[in-house]
Amino acid sequence: MVLNFGPAGIPLDCPQRSTLEGVRYSAKIGLRAMECEFVRGVRMSEAEARIVGAEAARLGVSLSAHAPYYINCCPTDKSKEATAERNLLATAKIASALGVKTIVFHPGYRMGRDSPTCLKQAKVLLEQVLEKMRELKIKSVLLGLETVGKHAQFGNLSENCELSKALGEENTVPVVDFAHVHATREGGLKTKNDFKKIFDELERSFSSSYVKRFHSHFSEIEFSEKGERYHLPLHSKDSPPITPLLQVIKENNYAGTIICETPELERDALKMQEEWKRM
Repeated sequence: MVLNFGPAGIPLDCPQRSTLEGVRYSAKIGLRAMECEFVRGVRMSEAEARIVGAEAARLGVSLSAHAPYYINCCPTDKSKEATAERNLLATAKIASALGVKTIVFHPGYRMGRDSPTCLKQAKVLLEQVLEKMRELKIKSVLLGLETVGKHAQFGNLSENCELSKALGEENTVPVVDFAHVHATREGGLKTKNDFKKIFDELERSFSSSYVKRFHSHFSEIEFSEKGERYHLPLHSKDSPPITPLLQVIKENNYAGTIICETPELERDALKMQEEWKRM
């Protein structure tokens, strides 16, 4: 049973601000995962990505990638679909060079529309992206649908599971952001049972193998009636709490990756890892 922890981006205390050095620093302090952040655009060459990927493999650091924030797979303005497709493909190309297995992104915005309408449009766009990935011979890169943090966004856990099933588990997977789920459920993640229900839904939607290789984000979060406001350091409010999540993972022999998205990045990732080791 392996559970990897790592920061969302280059560690704060890394002396040199590069992805390569971020990987090396993560390994040095004992973390075994890191998410490469392309949230404001993909600004890495494929040659650099291959160097980073080789070093990560050598050091045993599992890499994931977060695609640009401004991806919207169900825009009301259809002309914006091309932007979403372009950014997803750019991320997929670099992910392939990096040796990344999962690229994470927020599916879209409701813009006053219902779930079936958004899901249908997102499915068509993502099928086009997957087809172009096949044409480019991009293999073994999964599209990771991250649970969104605001009610106005499309992509809650049930919607992402349904969209992933429609596109095929070999192509896409849901990425649970526990802080976002907590925010959209108005503080609904408190007990072991609350967290267990999330894994139960994943197991109902996919083969049982997914909970043995899940990819997720964790942070504490401040939220309002509209959803997320901002992320908080670990144990600042225990909202949501990390301990019952780790207990559920241990008791059910789940395995995968938790990317720390608190403002303290690798510092809190190490705290999560230490608590896991004590268990």
